[in-house]
Amino acid sequence: MASRIGQDGAGTVWRAHDSLLRRNVAIKEIQPRFGEGGADMHDARRRALREARSAGRLNHPAVISVHDLLEEDGRLWIVMELLEALTLKETVRHLGHLPIHWTAWIGFQLLGGLRHAHGAGVLHRDINPRNIMLTGDRVVLADFGIAALHGDPDASATVPLARIPSFVAPERLRGGPPTPAGDLWSFGASLYFAVEGRPPRPLSRTPAPRDPAGGGHQEAVTRAGPLWPVLEGLLRRDPAARISMGQAGRMLSAILHTEGVALAPPRLPAARLPPDTFT
Repeated sequence: MASRIGQDGAGTVWRAHDSLLRRNVAIKEIQPRFGEGGADMHDARRRALREARSAGRLNHPAVISVHDLLEEDGRLWIVMELLEALTLKETVRHLGHLPIHWTAWIGFQLLGGLRHAHGAGVLHRDINPRNIMLTGDRVVLADFGIAALHGDPDASATVPLARIPSFVAPERLRGGPPTPAGDLWSFGASLYFAVEGRPPRPLSRTPAPRDPAGGGHQEAVTRAGPLWPVLEGLLRRDPAARISMGQAGRMLSAILHTEGVALAPPRLPAARLPPDTFT
């Protein structure tokens, strides 16, 4: 028996049971777009294949696992691992914002998955707090619905209307092609949201650095503290000026070391998570 558990940018997600392998799974029904001629199943099939192939070629604890792609009676389904998780958006909505050490830990784990994806040539193109899942012992990047292979000439440069502008890199909003630097900007915007409790200003300049006169940040950056250099480096408007994935990883590692948080593996038992995580 399947039960509806949510929806993402590509379709409705259901909880189900794989009777052959005797495991619970999540299945996403890809919703076709409708035009003058009715449901566009060709487009739906293309999108389903793109998502399944993009996520299916990855194998990392910080990336959702895709098991299969099915088609039955004109309906398309992606079979994925079932995560008992809250999204980063839901968590921040509940708590208001996350502490620095927890945000840095989330960022460090997520960066491992993003490095793996980029190493396999996969650009996510839709990193935002709705697509970052927190299970207690894992941080998981989900929804590869508009993912593309880096350098793919068939990958559209158009940003779908359903995407959240606050988490889309400025060059993408201007019609530029998807690049690893664009994913890094979205990653930085998601960390900004986590620690500040709100997204960076959409369509605006990069958040300003700390006021040298001692008056705090020129914008309302009040909680980032030692995370600020990471955020500022990732949220630069010029893609060529952004810090690299390696630089971001080293900076987050240094913050965790200063905060006294061990760089535990992503599959760490929940009991060994950083102490006082949400305080």
